[in-house]
Amino acid sequence: MIKVVIVDDEQHCIDRLTHLLVPAYNNILTVVGSATTVEEGIRSVTLLRPSLVFLDVQIYEKTGFDLLRALPDINFAVIFTTAYEKFAIQAIKFSAIDYLLKPIDEEELSIALLKLIDTSVKKTASEKIDILLQNTQANGVHKKIIVPTVSGFELVDITNIVRCQSDINYTTIFLKDKQKFVVSKTLKDFEEMLTLYAFFRVHNSHLINLSFIKSYNKGNGGYVILTDGTEIEVSSRRKEDLLKRLACI
Repeated sequence: MIKVVIVDDEQHCIDRLTHLLVPAYNNILTVVGSATTVEEGIRSVTLLRPSLVFLDVQIYEKTGFDLLRALPDINFAVIFTTAYEKFAIQAIKFSAIDYLLKPIDEEELSIALLKLIDTSVKKTASEKIDILLQNTQANGVHKKIIVPTVSGFELVDITNIVRCQSDINYTTIFLKDKQKFVVSKTLKDFEEMLTLYAFFRVHNSHLINLSFIKSYNKGNGGYVILTDGTEIEVSSRRKEDLLKRLACI
């Protein structure tokens, strides 16, 4: 049985989530406690030892990250809940941790819980949270991203990613040390995560790290040559935006 604690600064959000969880999932989980402040949340998690914590991102003047940093050990899974917080969502995505947007949708909740049932999720929860906390404290672009693989996950510094290439619902990530990983995420997923970090989608199938461009060759859309020698076509409709981005580097 999965023991659940809900931490949210709005009681109606706690009530809403409890209503969705009970009795729909009473065969696999039980809500053992809730809290409306970070301090109460720390006490609840410490005393009740849950397997899963639904954790609000913004809790009054503090955050769910503050709660996690205050704990000596993270031996539970986390599903974040948030109404906005674009920066926080990006950090959560980097760490491959599930989050739910408020108001919480029943179907999205179900999907998140189904993932949690997989024991591999529990095994990696602590490592993912460690990366999340590092990323929320990091300045500049030296951030790490968790890349799910067939055997588990790889931890990749985004400054080492040369490019990402689409293959329908899969993406191949190419690193500067010649390693590559095939991931069951779309290129759009990586575009949303990496665009703020000097990545640009030059073609429907290619997202590149602008730091690794060696040269640009003119044409209809033209093409770029990367430092590893790879030639990537630039679509004509993205050419102007690419040149503007390169001019700002």
